[in-house]
Amino acid sequence: MSQSKQLDFDNGNIRAYQNVMETLVHQEIHRQMKAMPEKLLKYIDASEVATFALNRLPPLYASSEQGKLRQTAKGENKLKKDVATAVRQALAAVQRDPLRNSTPLPSEKDASSKEAEAALRDLEKLLRSSYVIKAEDPELTWDNLQLSIAKALKRTAEKGIVDRHIEQLLTENDYDHYRAPIYDWTDQQYQT
Repeated sequence: MSQSKQLDFDNGNIRAYQNVMETLVHQEIHRQMKAMPEKLLKYIDASEVATFALNRLPPLYASSEQGKLRQTAKGENKLKKDVATAVRQALAAVQRDPLRNSTPLPSEKDASSKEAEAALRDLEKLLRSSYVIKAEDPELTWDNLQLSIAKALKRTAEKGIVDRHIEQLLTENDYDHYRAPIYDWTDQQYQT
């Protein structure tokens, strides 16, 4: 559905805004697609339908709840027929042609998901190379992350040591706060 956008200015005034027309178009697409045959639906990309329709309709931006209600009422009362027509034209125009190829734009969510997956893989690589996660342990996933980390912490505590890979990572990246322990025999209890 429609996502609110935010502007971040130096004066600290951060306020979200939204194009209410996006919500109205998405609702109309859903309504019209429910009435379509199942076989035809696989040839329609809803994001292309929305883009086509929105480019033919006036925007209805709002930056407050009251403005959103007013813009929604305006869209539903004055522009309902225009929205229905634009969506109907869009559905006819963008039915997927097997010979036509388009590369969809990545969504912000997709980019974040890819970054999160890369971070999860990096974490797994570190934990496996440090022998904190055993070779026979399952691949690290979002579903087993908490349990895997709990087991890894337990193994580390049982060993009583921190692997040198982890020490190196901590030393390189948290140099203001982390000091690697010195494992030499200078402690008074070991001296004679």
